[in-house]
Amino acid sequence: MSALLQSPNLFRSLRRVSEQEAVMTIGRVALTAPDAVSGVESLASVALRLSGLQGIEMKLQSGDDGVEAREWHGSKKPGPRGAATGLIAANGREWGSLRILFEPRIKSVECPLRFARVLAQQTALMLNRLEVSVGNKLSRAAVQRLEHRLDTRKAVTRAAGILAQAKSLTHENALLLLLKQARDTKRTPLALARTTILSAETGHLRQISLRRLGPSELTSSATSRSYL
Repeated sequence: MSALLQSPNLFRSLRRVSEQEAVMTIGRVALTAPDAVSGVESLASVALRLSGLQGIEMKLQSGDDGVEAREWHGSKKPGPRGAATGLIAANGREWGSLRILFEPRIKSVECPLRFARVLAQQTALMLNRLEVSVGNKLSRAAVQRLEHRLDTRKAVTRAAGILAQAKSLTHENALLLLLKQARDTKRTPLALARTTILSAETGHLRQISLRRLGPSELTSSATSRSYL
């Protein structure tokens, strides 16, 4: 959330909208905004299209347990102002609070307090959705990394078994041979293992450029095992 409130844009709409149209547009923005920064700004932009609405003040929790404040003002004309506050919370998740500033005799909003609460709730729903989306992406990335590691381990173990049998090596030495060759040829262990397996299946194992190492070169090391 630390990057949520960094944009300095000031929203001024040329076209006024009714409260009903504003609420509908706010709902669409909450469902479709691609990120928190543009989403929060778009919500404020829509709200400031209401005639008589003079400003929006928002306080959101930051990632370091602090609070970040942001203000949008459609007009800086001096004069009396009314205020209505809404809690930015939905589905048990609280993000902060917002306050709308309006002309005391505003006519375009039937109930400023209700509108403030709707805007706050839709902001929370949008932030909830984006948080879940980011979490899902991170989870998918973590699963893909684990799947890649598992595929690598399985392929390298099988390839080491093939080399151990073909070159009369122990499985440990065959594994070290495979990993060293991967480093020397700047190939990934998975790519070299797949080549070894394919060559064995097609009967061309002898064509693989794998030299037999001497005893001193077969010493196990932490760097060798890091490929898995």
